[in-house]
Amino acid sequence: MGPDRLLADTAQVARHADARLTAALNDLFLPDFVRPTDSQRAAMANMLDDLVTEIDRDLRAGLIARLGEAAPPVLSVARIPIVRPIFDRAGVLRDRELVALLLARAEEHRIAQAIRRVAQISPEPTPVVQLSVAPELETMLQQAENRRTGSHGEPHITIRDVPADLLHRLFWWAAAALRDYLERSTSLDPGARDEALAGVVATRLASHDEGQTLEAAAMRVAIALNGDESLLFELFRAGRFSLFVALLAVRARIDFAPAFMLAADPGIGALAVLLRAVEASTQVSAPILLQMAAINRLSEAKLEERVNDFLDLDTAAAQDAIRPWRLDKAFRHAIADIGRERRQK
Repeated sequence: MGPDRLLADTAQVARHADARLTAALNDLFLPDFVRPTDSQRAAMANMLDDLVTEIDRDLRAGLIARLGEAAPPVLSVARIPIVRPIFDRAGVLRDRELVALLLARAEEHRIAQAIRRVAQISPEPTPVVQLSVAPELETMLQQAENRRTGSHGEPHITIRDVPADLLHRLFWWAAAALRDYLERSTSLDPGARDEALAGVVATRLASHDEGQTLEAAAMRVAIALNGDESLLFELFRAGRFSLFVALLAVRARIDFAPAFMLAADPGIGALAVLLRAVEASTQVSAPILLQMAAINRLSEAKLEERVNDFLDLDTAAAQDAIRPWRLDKAFRHAIADIGRERRQK
């Protein structure tokens, strides 16, 4: 048996050699400004693990409830992963929307934590921002903000934070993975199995409220605040970065996702353009740019260059630059897909 294991390991190395080389080549020649950092990669991997585990357990619990005594015992053994290994083999987690969500949550956490660290050493007290909105809106946002951090202070994401379209895909993929596993390893009646899986997923998706996601809640509050500029710097200083981004999005008349992408730009150039496009005053914009430059470790020379460019930037030119982000989301994605194909030729 021992020699057989060695031979099997050798065969696996040979099978994976080309994949490892391809991954190394891609990583080696990937520009630094698009390569995820080690901390981003680790945070995204951990959030993905937790999210898939939550979906796996949620579906298993639903199946057990529906099948009763007919439920295979393996469904209640949490230490045996079922969904994730099948997901990995099928490659379904290589989903652009899923990865974008994980990356945004990792970046939001990094920036918010850095802002709070600066506030702790600042002689000025961290502002307690008063939001003049309906109490239920503020409560929903507070709950969403609380969910973004795990028990050990790490970035966190749950089923409740996933957009409806993406959650739809994830749950049906998980149902298909459980179906595959149960078909291969149990004698469960196929009709009862499929009916139970379909029922659990339909019930779970019907109960999902996309308005509870951090992004949706922040946008609803920002709309209620009517994009009040006086709150921009207060929210930024308080580390409420998602609501800060939502206010920018409302003032710019763009969606949250592109507003976040521009606001979180490590080079702060896109943030400068966005601030000018929404006609934020220099008194508000300059300290925000200064702090984001410090968070992203920009040199003093680069910061001075960015601030001077911001002061010289015409509002109309800035608004022209963000105008494409006002297009319908599906239209923007279609434009990106067509452009990607042309660049590959």
